[in-house]
Amino acid sequence: MSLWENYRKVCFIAPFAPPAWSGYAIVTAWNPASHWVSARRNARRQRALWRLVGDSPDVIAMGPLWGSALDEGWQEESLLLQAPRGEAIRLAAAFGQNAIYWVEQGELWLVPVLLKGTPLHLGRLASHWIARGLA
Repeated sequence: MSLWENYRKVCFIAPFAPPAWSGYAIVTAWNPASHWVSARRNARRQRALWRLVGDSPDVIAMGPLWGSALDEGWQEESLLLQAPRGEAIRLAAAFGQNAIYWVEQGELWLVPVLLKGTPLHLGRLASHWIARGLA
């Protein structure tokens, strides 16, 4: 199965409900270009993403949340970012990511970053969202 096909089969696990923002991205720094790296390296990369986002006055972050395979056998820590789509793509590219997830008016899109292709509509975000451990 291709990477793009794997990216399509996603759910998000979070201890919060999705925000009511009109548009936002879900971005990770884990496993650049879908190449596995150690948990320690992934944690360092994710902290670097948090720092970069924290230094940007135009970006609001929520997280962490987990981008996950439907069977939860694979997961990557992610951030939900209220930012212009171009800024989210730039951040993802800086961390070697093949794609981001973009939410527009509650609709989920898979958007290529390093991969070639066109954005793909995945349906309503609500059908991909699992809220666990709500505060």
